[in-house]
Amino acid sequence: MRFVKILFLLLLINNIFGFNEININNNNDSGKDNDAQFAEKPKNQTVLLGENVLLKCVAKPSYSGEALYSQWKSNDGALLGFNDAGVLAGHGQRYSYIRENINEKHLLITNVTLDDDGQFECQMTRIRTGGFRASAYVNVIVPPTEVKLLGHNSGEVIAVEENIILNISCGAFNAKPAAIIHWHVNGRKIHDEVYRWNTQNINKTVTTFAAVLWKPSRNDNKKIFTCESSHSSSIIQRVNFTLNVLYPADKPRITLLNDNDILRVGNNITLLCSTVGGNPPPNVTWLLDQRIISNAFQYNADNLETTNAYSMVVGAEDNGVNFICQSWNHKDNAVRERIQLDVAFAPLGVDIYAESSVRLGRTMYVHCRSRLSNPASKIIWLINGIVASSANETVYQQSNGFISLSNITFNTADVSSSNFRIIVECIAKNNEGTAKKQHTIRILSPPGEPVIYGTDETLLEGEVLNMTCESHGGNPLAALSWYRSVEKVQETKSAVSGDISQSMISILLDRTMNKQHIKCEANNGALDEPLSATRTIRVLFPPRHLIIRKESQTGHKVISGELAKFICIVPSSNPAANIDWKFENDFTNFREENRRNKSSHEFGGFEVESLVEFIPTEDLDGYNLKCIASHPLWNTQKTSSFPLVVLYAPNAVVDGPITIAVTEGDSFKENITIRANPPVSTWRWKKNGVPFEYTVGAIIARGSTISGRSVGRSDSGLYSLMAINSIGMANISVRLTVEFPAYVKHITPITIASDGEEVDMECVVNGFPKKNGMVKWLYNGAPIISMFVEETRAVLRINASHETSGAYICVADNGIGKPNQTTTYLLIKKAPSIDRQSSFLRAAGPIGGHARLRCRVVAVPDVTFHWTVDGRISPLRYNDSKYSFYSVAINHSTFESTLLISGLDQYDYQRKVKCLAMNRLGDDSIEIQVGPLTTPDVPITIRAVNVSKSSIVLNWMAGFDGGADQIFEIRYRIYSENVYHTLNSTSSNIEIKGLKPASRYEIAIRAINARGFSSSYSRPIYAYTKDKNGVDLSVVDQSDSFSPFMVALFGFGGLVLLIINCMLLCYMHRRQKKKKIQEKTEMVRKSQGDSDVRPVQMYGALTNMDNSYRPDSTNTNRSELAREHASEDDQSVRTMIEVNPEGYVQQVDPSMFYDRGSHMECDFDPNFYASVIRSETLRNTAPTSYTNIHYTDSSTPQISITSHGYDDKSSIYKSTLPRAHGINSPPGIRVPRIIDTNPSLNNISNNNNNITPQMLRTFVHPNGIHTAPLDYSHIDGDLV
Repeated sequence: MRFVKILFLLLLINNIFGFNEININNNNDSGKDNDAQFAEKPKNQTVLLGENVLLKCVAKPSYSGEALYSQWKSNDGALLGFNDAGVLAGHGQRYSYIRENINEKHLLITNVTLDDDGQFECQMTRIRTGGFRASAYVNVIVPPTEVKLLGHNSGEVIAVEENIILNISCGAFNAKPAAIIHWHVNGRKIHDEVYRWNTQNINKTVTTFAAVLWKPSRNDNKKIFTCESSHSSSIIQRVNFTLNVLYPADKPRITLLNDNDILRVGNNITLLCSTVGGNPPPNVTWLLDQRIISNAFQYNADNLETTNAYSMVVGAEDNGVNFICQSWNHKDNAVRERIQLDVAFAPLGVDIYAESSVRLGRTMYVHCRSRLSNPASKIIWLINGIVASSANETVYQQSNGFISLSNITFNTADVSSSNFRIIVECIAKNNEGTAKKQHTIRILSPPGEPVIYGTDETLLEGEVLNMTCESHGGNPLAALSWYRSVEKVQETKSAVSGDISQSMISILLDRTMNKQHIKCEANNGALDEPLSATRTIRVLFPPRHLIIRKESQTGHKVISGELAKFICIVPSSNPAANIDWKFENDFTNFREENRRNKSSHEFGGFEVESLVEFIPTEDLDGYNLKCIASHPLWNTQKTSSFPLVVLYAPNAVVDGPITIAVTEGDSFKENITIRANPPVSTWRWKKNGVPFEYTVGAIIARGSTISGRSVGRSDSGLYSLMAINSIGMANISVRLTVEFPAYVKHITPITIASDGEEVDMECVVNGFPKKNGMVKWLYNGAPIISMFVEETRAVLRINASHETSGAYICVADNGIGKPNQTTTYLLIKKAPSIDRQSSFLRAAGPIGGHARLRCRVVAVPDVTFHWTVDGRISPLRYNDSKYSFYSVAINHSTFESTLLISGLDQYDYQRKVKCLAMNRLGDDSIEIQVGPLTTPDVPITIRAVNVSKSSIVLNWMAGFDGGADQIFEIRYRIYSENVYHTLNSTSSNIEIKGLKPASRYEIAIRAINARGFSSSYSRPIYAYTKDKNGVDLSVVDQSDSFSPFMVALFGFGGLVLLIINCMLLCYMHRRQKKKKIQEKTEMVRKSQGDSDVRPVQMYGALTNMDNSYRPDSTNTNRSELAREHASEDDQSVRTMIEVNPEGYVQQVDPSMFYDRGSHMECDFDPNFYASVIRSETLRNTAPTSYTNIHYTDSSTPQISITSHGYDDKSSIYKSTLPRAHGINSPPGIRVPRIIDTNPSLNNISNNNNNITPQMLRTFVHPNGIHTAPLDYSHIDGDLV
């Protein structure tokens, strides 16, 4: 109700002012008049982000009590409405009105955001005085969201080098109003070199930046720089960093700490290096030759001094050495200071330079050089222990000491010597010590002439020659050296015996030493030229190689049949070689001749040349011609071989023509071996004298190879090959014979004769090779004797009769390939005889569909078929839309005619169709009945025609197919097992594979047609597979487990029990039947009194006929059940009777009430049907196929196999049929066990079966027509 009042007021105000926003009275020209309306106007307020703000608005009270209307307008121009106190819609529920009396309306904003920043207006009005308004600003302040150093973290230590300008920026982000940034150094605010700037954000906030530029000095080290952000919200934020100024230390100072005034070798000294300052503290190291020798420095934080003390024991090598102190703390600013040591030490040694030997009377020059010393050394000379004066002395200053040089000269003849020796001594001396060295000079004298001792006989190459050289006297003793020509021999052995010098040499002789000179030289320092002795070496050697070449006058080629000459040359041997010739294949028809024997320039030997001449044959080709050089003085002989390349014309390895035999259709390849040198350059092939290139027919000829692939008889012939090279040519013949299987070339055609007539049958065959007996006749699989037989021809003379008629087979077999046979027939003239098997006596088809009638006849000669249908005057002559027919010949004496009846109706089931077959010898006819679709007949005459250890071959005779194409389901199992296997076949024979050896199998067959109907299984047959050895177990006797007496006894007992059981059943059945008929008769009499005879209609049990099955079939349809003969129990009320008052029973013909050919159903009471459906009486009733519905043909797989198992006592699958509730029904009909439910078969049987179950009526209309034949055994209920 309150809401309605407010809405009314708003509409009223809108009508008065014409707009939603309150309009200020135009008569109020001044702000003072507007202000006079307010007791308290809204005031501008500054509020921190997230806090609450209250905008107050109070109007002066109206003395007349006039109503006040008020509202607020937000900063975005939106009107917040005339709401009463409370939270306003929108704005996140943060806006609310506060009102304690009617003259005020305050706006409370909680959790203020930047969206609330701006002008808010309070609008008020009274109807008479008009509207007035006042505004106030809400200023939302926002402290910086973050204050940070750009590129650095707060509290970070920033390292910078001295005097390198530092640029650091600080930012205060997202503040309103802008924050103020100041920089402080160690708490002191700085103003210089500070740069500031701002950036505006879209949400009205500002980001402020301040950068400081600072040039650091070492005094700024560890100072703290602080960035301080101050804001009007009284929030102060700070970030800082510490400055780390990097600067080098002072130049280092070096101090030498030593207790002695003079620094001598072995003194222990300390080098102290120190430096002050540096950030970071410097590394102070000692260097020697740019190599660090000490880096163990110490840093004193109190005085900022870094020191490194290096202690050492000085040696002579330290004199003049610069020790460097290095200070380093950053990058490449290392500072160095150095100190050089002055170490006093004695001479380190003396070196004398002079000859070690000299001839007597020669002038001797000797030089002496002192090694380093400090201070410089003085040199003193002693000769054989006597002081001698020096001609001069020189001092040289080095970087780490002094060197003194001195020379002395004397004549060896002026100096007395013993043992041919002079000893010279040099002494170097200074204040720190002395160094000296001696030098011995030998006085030289010449030796005596050398003499050579050794073997004087001539040796063979490879033997060792030993020689000795001796020389007497000399100082020193002679040095002996051996030379072979000009080459010095290094492998020598030297010895000294008293004043005799000896040298022995062992030389391994080779041909290069023949006629060379061996020289021994004796030499010492007293000789200007060595003394020598010489011997000449004689070496026996065979030739290293022999040279065989063809004599140029006979040309460069060796051609078969032409004279050839070869020369063998021995370049060098000692003595001259004896030459012999030899052929590798023991060829002896040659002549040899020595042509030359002279000295050779090679190794000082002899050159020998020998000639051999011969006429080569092609047999020598590839063999070696050998030249043998020998001599009695040699222990070996030298042989050289020359491979003979004899050129000759082509020739075949095999003499005479080549014969190749190959079977027709096979392939062959023959490589003809042809010898030729040079190789054959041209190949030419001919067939029967006609040239061809590469291929002719199926023959391929390339080079010396002839081959064929899948050759035919036309490829036979004489092939010739011409092989040509540069020397000549050859012809080779190849005879190719293609063997092909014998075949029947001609046979007498089919012969038709009268009984008793003689006929001749001829067979002519062809084949290669031809053999006797390659043609024969067979009759019934057995050979028969021909009247006339040749190699390729056989003639029969037969007395024609029914016993001799049939197929005669002519077999052609020459042993090549498979025998060929051709069949001809002897046919005896015969009148037509029609096949009357069950499959030909019936035909079936659905209403509206078609039926196929077949008429098969045996006759000779051909027959003519005539079809006659009841109701037609003449036989069928032409095909039309209703009837069409055609005839085929199955074989020469069997013919079949097929009649197709289309558009079947119920009258076609009543018409008889007659087939008449006739020829000139007679005729025969048969009548075929057409009916509705039904189940196929059970296959009969099942036989196992062949067995092996893993398979069984079956054939059988198919029965009537029920009106559709049928397949056959074969069920088999091992007799001792409970697992069935199934497979399907479209023909009446099959081979069952994959069986176990030596096993007994139980086999049964049933037929299933394309409509899904199936027959029952046939009576099983039993067959044995052979064992692993191929033994047929079916012929092996097997003993029974029971004796014949026990079997007979059990059989007799079972028969007696069966007879007793049947008698009891018959008695009880008759009694029950009489009792029931008597009760019904009495009920009729009571209902109608004493009137005339009254008809009693049918009575029986109401049973759902859709659940009926044949006891041995799971696919039985209604038409089957109607035609089956039920037992007397089932048909106890099948007879129609009339009962008169006196109890007289009269039989009524049931055909009045049942027409087997009818296919329509009369109406019934729908109310009763509906009540049954509502009560779900027949809810789970199994569906049934209607025979009068046209089914679509479905393809059936030819063979399928399924395995399954079952228990002996009960089947795997059991089905319990439901009973109708509320109806007195008999026990459910037994459903046979279902074995091997094949999915493919289920698809066939379930076609068009999903039909709503039909209600059965207790009362049957006399003229009623039903979709399925009635089975009186399934009608139940009282009919009265």
